Amino acid sequence: MPFWIIQGGFAIFLTRRRSKGPRENAIIEVRARSGRRGFHLAKAIQINPEETIAREFADRLILAELSELQTVVKLSEIADRLSNHGLGLAAVRSLLASNPNKFAYSERRWIPAARLEGFGRPLSEAIKMTIERFGGPMPLNLLVSELQLLNPLTTEETVLRSIERGVDVGITEGNLLFSNAWAFRTKNDSVETELARNKVSASEVEEIEKKIGKVNFTDAGEIVEALQKAAPVSAKAFGAVAWKALNPQDPKAFLRYDWRKFYAIVFAAEGMVYAAGGTIHSTDGMKKWLMTAVKVAERLAPTVEIEDAAPIEVKSEDVDRMVKRIQESEASITATKILEDFYEITPSVKTFPDDLENVMAALRTRSEVLWVGGDRFNKKDVVPELVMSVPDIFKFETTDFKDDEGEFIDSELNDDGLSSTLRKLLNHPLAMDVLDQEAVGGPKSAAEDVRCVLKSIHRELGTFPTCQLPTGFIGEGVDFQELIFIDPNGREVQAWANMRDRLIFGLIDWFYENPVESGAVFQLTRTSKPNVYEFAWLDQTDPVVFITSQRMEEMRELQSRSEELSTYDILREVMSHWPKGADYLTLLWEVNVVRRSSRRLVASLLSSYACFYQRSGSPVWHYDAKKVEQGFDKTKRKFILRR
Repeated sequence: MPFWIIQGGFAIFLTRRRSKGPRENAIIEVRARSGRRGFHLAKAIQINPEETIAREFADRLILAELSELQTVVKLSEIADRLSNHGLGLAAVRSLLASNPNKFAYSERRWIPAARLEGFGRPLSEAIKMTIERFGGPMPLNLLVSELQLLNPLTTEETVLRSIERGVDVGITEGNLLFSNAWAFRTKNDSVETELARNKVSASEVEEIEKKIGKVNFTDAGEIVEALQKAAPVSAKAFGAVAWKALNPQDPKAFLRYDWRKFYAIVFAAEGMVYAAGGTIHSTDGMKKWLMTAVKVAERLAPTVEIEDAAPIEVKSEDVDRMVKRIQESEASITATKILEDFYEITPSVKTFPDDLENVMAALRTRSEVLWVGGDRFNKKDVVPELVMSVPDIFKFETTDFKDDEGEFIDSELNDDGLSSTLRKLLNHPLAMDVLDQEAVGGPKSAAEDVRCVLKSIHRELGTFPTCQLPTGFIGEGVDFQELIFIDPNGREVQAWANMRDRLIFGLIDWFYENPVESGAVFQLTRTSKPNVYEFAWLDQTDPVVFITSQRMEEMRELQSRSEELSTYDILREVMSHWPKGADYLTLLWEVNVVRRSSRRLVASLLSSYACFYQRSGSPVWHYDAKKVEQGFDKTKRKFILRR
């Protein structure tokens, strides 16, 4: 249904339609126009079924607040009440402006769309429509509050009387109201006919029956237990299972299925929630839904260009209040959040980029607070001392072992002395590490996500080198930055990035959740919020950096006696484990388990001793113990980097 709302002197046109295809993705089209120039913004955004569930749930929370507050002039009132759910002003504004089926903008206020459409309707129709637009079981007090705005004479008693007389709405013992449109209703025809009438497939019913086993559907406790086993489950399909059990096809059987009584139990079940698409889920997923809803809101945010809009002027007294807010906060505060709270300006406002820069510039001049990267500000002296330098364990060991000619056994070569394949591999992100790295160039548009490989030394310390991240993946401008990582379950962790030494700290708890000691793989994904990243373990290990637990024990045993060994000796022992050869990166990181060694040193040893070789066309390196006596290739002497 198309819908116009008036905002800031502009008309915003919104439609909601369904795309053709098996997944039935919702498409929300957002347009804005001025009366003089016609349309000047139009975009269509697809929302998948999972995102639809998430945004409809968030919409329900917003509707509840609109009904409770009755009239809302400032959206920050709703945002404040929903902040504990993670819905900020920007998300609330975007969701309101992109679902005309649920929200309307009338007389400079946001209200439930059902309130506008309910005027003049019979009470029973207004009740059913308001509940269905709410999208889930609706508290009786909220419904009465809405209906009283349509007719001040409406009371709780008149509403309940209308419900009792009608056939469209049911009510739980806890006064939650639900629509018959969500229920499995029958005329007690054949199973095939009733399933078809309710658009429920026989396979759905059979699957639920197998999952829940034998259930006494006259017992409320057993119904709830079965619902918990079946979830997520179609509310209608679950009702079909109950109907089949309570109303057998035997013409002499007593018919005991009552949709109102059955769903009064279902919709009152603790720990369960009715969602878009007619499915019932465990409430365990609600936090993830809200995170998804915020992401959807960011994508949907319509930008309406108001020609006379100008960036805000940040006054000194405003900056004083901002500084006080930052100093009193336990966590860092973003300039985006300050713009929302102080000026009700969100990223969907045309002047937002200029406004953000103005606020940040003003805050950066104040010595009482500290800019910690992105748009985040925190108290002075908040950076942990540990983050300000590289731990000693990352420093490379230099050995003094010499050969019979008095030359150092462990010598580094310049590029001309290295194998051509090794010269290229020196710049591989997995070859580099903290204190042994160059900047990695990124594409013109920075990657949205990066595959990261965790090495054993970083797992032990909870650190990660930024050499595996392309330039620009983390913003520049300040040496010590606060990063926020969010995992798929919505957990957040605060990390610190030392951009001077290119090392991230603070991930030890998450790293130890993965049992792989070397070679675990995770993905970092940029979000629309500066310095906020999604973190997710990938179900894989890196083929060249992965080291099994047994092999790690072997490396530790070698480490226990490494004091009397040169790095060349360690490399030979490592390679003796690989009769079919090994990749340079594998050798590099196995050696590093035993002794901290630079990428150039390991490449130099492979390139300069006769016992190490590559076969033509093969990327792997081999070890020939018979050639150990041939020692160092004297033609490489001229390439040695003198200490």
